[in-house]
Amino acid sequence: MPVLAAALSFIGFAVLAGPNVAGADTSPWSQWVGGDTMTGDWGGLRAALLDHGLKISGGYDAEGWGNITGGFERGAVYTGLLYVALQLDLQKAMGWPGASFDTRWLWITGQDASRDLAGNFLTISSIAGYNSVRAYELWLQQNWLDDAVSLRLGQIAADTDFFVSKYASTFLNNTFGWPASMGSNLPGGGPGYPIGTLGVRLALNPVGWFTFQTAVFQGNVYPQNVNLHGFRWRLNGANGFFFLNEAQLRWNQRAEDTGLPGQFSAGAWYHTARFARSDDAGSVRGNYGVYAMLDQMVYREPGEMAAPSAAPQSDGKKVAGATGANGGAPVVKKSDQGLGVFGRIAYEPQDRNFIGLYFDTGLTYKGLIPTRDADTIGVAFAYAQLSSGAKRAARAAGAVGASAEMALEATYQAQITPWLGVQPDLQYIINPGGSQDLDNALVLGCRVAVTF
Repeated sequence: MPVLAAALSFIGFAVLAGPNVAGADTSPWSQWVGGDTMTGDWGGLRAALLDHGLKISGGYDAEGWGNITGGFERGAVYTGLLYVALQLDLQKAMGWPGASFDTRWLWITGQDASRDLAGNFLTISSIAGYNSVRAYELWLQQNWLDDAVSLRLGQIAADTDFFVSKYASTFLNNTFGWPASMGSNLPGGGPGYPIGTLGVRLALNPVGWFTFQTAVFQGNVYPQNVNLHGFRWRLNGANGFFFLNEAQLRWNQRAEDTGLPGQFSAGAWYHTARFARSDDAGSVRGNYGVYAMLDQMVYREPGEMAAPSAAPQSDGKKVAGATGANGGAPVVKKSDQGLGVFGRIAYEPQDRNFIGLYFDTGLTYKGLIPTRDADTIGVAFAYAQLSSGAKRAARAAGAVGASAEMALEATYQAQITPWLGVQPDLQYIINPGGSQDLDNALVLGCRVAVTF
C-alpha cells in the first residue's frame, strides 16, 4: 500500500535522524518543523487572537486500510477526516467570567474498512463515517468557584467526557474511544463520534482528586445518513432521553506527587425510550447499563534534572539565584514516558441489547525507542459478547457459532514533528459480526495526521 510505504519511510528517516524534539537551531526550517502547527502563527495573527480569547485549530487525518485475509472482501480503502475547531474564552473576549464557547466541525470522506471489507462491528477506523460535513459539538459552558462547578449546554458529544481512557485513545479502532457497548446498543449509536446532540452536562470538582459528572441528552441521535449535518434536534417522548453519570477518582496527578498516576471511573446510564427486544419478541420500556474503567501508569522512566527553583520572599515574590526549599539542589522533572495500562468493562441487559458484555484492555509505552521520546507503541484487545437475545436471533437466522466479536490491535504512533504524526496499525478481527460465518480478518493500515 503506497500510504503504508510512505509512512514507514517517514518513521525510518525520523529514527535515523535522531530526536523528535526541536533543537537549538533557529533557522526558518527548524522553527517550522519544531512549531506546534503546520501553518505557524499566521504572521502573529494567531497569537493576537489567542490574547483576545479566540483559539482556532484544525487538522486532517488520512488513513489507508487493506484487508489481507478474511472478512467478506479483500482490498483496500481510503478514509479521511478534516476537522476545524473554534474555542472562545468569553472572559477575555467580553469580560464574562468563567464562560466559554466551543464548536467543532467535521468533514468525513472515503470508505469504512469495517463496512466495506471486514464485515465487523468493532469499527476498524475511529474516523470513519457517513460522508458529510457536520457539526459535532456546539455548546456554551459556565464555570463557577474556580472551576469546581461546570455547566455545559448545547450540542454535546458524550465521548469527550465520559468513559474516556487516556491510554486507550492511542489506538485507531473506534471501540477504544466510544466503546461498542454504547455505539451498538443506543439509538443511532448514541452521542459519540461523529454525532453530537442536544444535551446538558454538569461537572462537580470539589477536590482535585475527585470529579462527578452527570448529563442528559436527546435520546435518539438518528443514523448518520439521516442526521446528515448534526442538527436533527427532536426532543420528544418517542425518542426518549439518555441519562449518563460518572464518578472519577484520581491519584498522583499533582506536580508534587512522586507516585505513579492513575484514575478509576465508574458510570451508569439510563434511557427512557422503548427498545425492541434483542430476540425480536416485542419491546420493553427503558434501557440501562453500567461500566467501570482503570487507567494506570505502571512504570515511569527517570526524570530530567532541572535548575533549582528560586526562594520566595515574605511577600510571595521569588528572588533569582536564591536558595529554594530544596537547598539549591537540582530538581528532578518528572517524565511522561513509560508504560501505561488500561481496562474497561461494561454490562447491559441481555433482553434488549445487541451487546450484553463488553471488555477491553491494553498496554502503551511512550518513549520506548531511544531519541524517540514522543512516540508511543501499544497493543490492545477488545471483546464484545452478543447478548443472549442477539445470539438466539442470529442462530435462528442461520448464523454459525454466534457468540462474540474480538479485536486485537498493535500500533506505533510516531510523532515526526509536533504537528505531523504517522501511525502504522495492524488489527486482527476474530469472528467478524459476532459469528463464524466469516473468516477472521487481518487488516493492515496507517494514519497520517497533520495539525494545521
